[in-house]
Amino acid sequence: MDDNEDIAETVTAEADAANLTLFDGETVTGLRGIRVFDVGQGDCIGLLDGGLMDHPDEANPNATAERLPVSYEGGFASIVLTHWDKDHYWSANKKNPEAQKGEWLVPRQMASPQAVRFAAELDRAKCWPENRDAPVRLDIGGRWDIEIRKCGKFSKKKLTEDRNKTGLAVTLLEWRAQQVDTYMLLPGDCPFHRIPSLPSAELRGLVAYHHGARKGWTHKTSAAIANFHTKHEMVYSYGENDYGHPDRTSYEPNWNETARTTGEARAAGEKGFDIRWK
Repeated sequence: MDDNEDIAETVTAEADAANLTLFDGETVTGLRGIRVFDVGQGDCIGLLDGGLMDHPDEANPNATAERLPVSYEGGFASIVLTHWDKDHYWSANKKNPEAQKGEWLVPRQMASPQAVRFAAELDRAKCWPENRDAPVRLDIGGRWDIEIRKCGKFSKKKLTEDRNKTGLAVTLLEWRAQQVDTYMLLPGDCPFHRIPSLPSAELRGLVAYHHGARKGWTHKTSAAIANFHTKHEMVYSYGENDYGHPDRTSYEPNWNETARTTGEARAAGEKGFDIRWK
């Protein structure tokens, strides 16, 4: 097992939470929904990017770049890294290194030397301020916002850190009549009940945490996603693996009934699935 190192010693710039510039008003003026891309064992969701560990298209070196759209006319996509597990950043290291050219927001975590070496290659990475508990809200334009929040803190008195529970989680908000009407939840690998201050609105779209794994599931986890919209949708993001993902029993019947998997998108020749507000 690799010895842990503090990622903040490599990513020295701390994010200014009040002026986070991950998305600008000229290139991002609306938020119609999310697209959950098929990247194998990992997450890549809409404007918020993730990674890859075991992709079934290993024989095609261009497959990952085609599935991870990180460049656009005039620049590169911004990256929110939920946590420093290998399957959430590895494609940007080996499969699609153009992702390194975007602005990254990363959590301060104890990480493997391999992750620290990768972080050293990021010229525009910023660490989430560890002393900030409140979410950061980014105005996307119109009636939509993105919120980013830290799931928990790591005690330096411990020898190891469960990075699943101390990473970043993202919510997409849709407003009506000056209040949040519906939202979408992109948790990374963090159990839902571990994400603080979730909106009290109805949940329209959901990505299963930890690719549908049951690890860390409690009654509080179920309660956190009990307030769902009439047209609620969910996607399991996972690759062909031996980890037992997804365990659908946790989400039955309400969420699993219409759930889709990125594997189904691959079989249909699609890059992923969309969840839109309507």
